[in-house]
Amino acid sequence: MPHPVVRHRSGFLAVPLVTALLTIAQLLTLEALRPGRAAAGGPPPAAVVADAVQAYGAAGTLAVVVARQQTPITEGSIRAAEARADRRASYRSDNGPVADRPFPTASMVKLFMAEDILGRARDGSITLTPDDRQLLQEMIRRSDDPAASALWVRFGGGQMVRDVAARYGLAGTGPPPAAIPGQWGQAVTTAQDLARFLARLPVVAHPADAADLLHWMRTATPEAADGFDQQFGLFGTLPGTPAVKQGWMCCVDGQRHLHSVAVVGSRVVVLLSEVPRSVDYDAARSALTAAGAAVAATTRTPGGR
Repeated sequence: MPHPVVRHRSGFLAVPLVTALLTIAQLLTLEALRPGRAAAGGPPPAAVVADAVQAYGAAGTLAVVVARQQTPITEGSIRAAEARADRRASYRSDNGPVADRPFPTASMVKLFMAEDILGRARDGSITLTPDDRQLLQEMIRRSDDPAASALWVRFGGGQMVRDVAARYGLAGTGPPPAAIPGQWGQAVTTAQDLARFLARLPVVAHPADAADLLHWMRTATPEAADGFDQQFGLFGTLPGTPAVKQGWMCCVDGQRHLHSVAVVGSRVVVLLSEVPRSVDYDAARSALTAAGAAVAATTRTPGGR
């Protein structure tokens, strides 16, 4: 049986009614993906943030940001690429002022160091030996502190943090206070800045350097170089093979810090936490892992869409 058709002013329009209805359905689908709506079949980012905060409970202070990673413009029109970038930028949420509050970075600063060192080696301003590249990999995968200390001294210390902050527009990120220049773990950053860094990494860094850094994060070891169990927060809770970096430190101003960041599919998640020194690592890890599990519950596929 032929499909019914839609009458147009000039006669009969050669578009089946079923096709017209499908077009309307497609438009409604596009509307559902506008800013503030759920994207790619998952919950809106504000719901992910709220679930993580609720799961964390009252152990201490938690800063959460959920965002989308940007992608380089490689094909299609500039207008289409800009529209994609706008959609990704709109997929972002946090838990308020605490997401803009500076925290000691602990090992999160290693991400900034690796990006800066790889970029400078690529433009020829420094030369890396095979041993240097091994140190970079160990610094990220195993969170190796002696490796980070060696690279910090050799390649400029706090200036690396300043340069990354300038390139990525990280307003709350800076090196350690002048009084403690060698303590790279006391550099400061915010959850917003870490999310911005990870979201913009593919479009600011050279593609090969971004790929190396994300690969090292995806192959993070369950146990750190110092024997600390790295499987807390987002590491070990998210499906698939997310790119993760963990940080822990005690104690700055009487506070213990545990941090966890991840890129899973195109989603960027940042969890920065602070508890009083009286709260031991086991309790702090348990609270942050509960927050990570809440994020994992909203990640519907191993691709993390």
